[in-house]
Amino acid sequence: MKLSKRFQAIADLIIKYKHGHILGDIGTDHAYLPCYLVSQHDFSKAYACDIAKGPIQASIETIQSYHLENKVIPLLGSGIQPLLDKKVDMISLCGMGGKLIVDILNEYPDYIKDQRLFIQANVGLEVLREYLSLHHFEILDEDIVKDAHHIYEIIVCQKTTKTLSYNENDFYFGPCLRQKKNALFYQKWQRQLEIHQNILTSLEVTHPRFQEVTHMIEMIEGEINES
Repeated sequence: MKLSKRFQAIADLIIKYKHGHILGDIGTDHAYLPCYLVSQHDFSKAYACDIAKGPIQASIETIQSYHLENKVIPLLGSGIQPLLDKKVDMISLCGMGGKLIVDILNEYPDYIKDQRLFIQANVGLEVLREYLSLHHFEILDEDIVKDAHHIYEIIVCQKTTKTLSYNENDFYFGPCLRQKKNALFYQKWQRQLEIHQNILTSLEVTHPRFQEVTHMIEMIEGEINES
């Protein structure tokens, strides 16, 4: 099975930080990720969860095509709810907005005390990372990948009793990605800098967003120019 660059990067992180043998995949779409992990790596079972019947039907077709009916189980339902009576060691939440992922995590906080989470949010990463920090999830690692002209960030995290000291820059740029600062990191934030600079030129000083955009420009410049 060949995955997209985005899914392959997510799968690689799950394999690297594997925690147990059972995965719950939220927003599974076609169940490509759980089918790949179960068929090619040491995962005993996976649950492919989605809120919509269409993706669940697509998941069933993928599962059947790889003869994984006994190992990848499709579950219809919202967020983590389908997993509440199941035992899973890891949860992946990919391809959604950061705010939606926060809402999903916040719905059943007692369920996700022990699982390792693998998260790929399309937008709102700063909202997501701030939530993780406030709720004592340690960010163990992050990766950044480009797929079809889009740049995606992936977060590996787990509940901790440690004292966490993430700051605003960590929320926006990622505590681990800030340490690595590879070419894709610079590419993403150089583009974001240009976008914010263009926005600023269209705003009057008295505009409600002027200070917000100015602050973001200063943050990005500080981050990408930091030695």
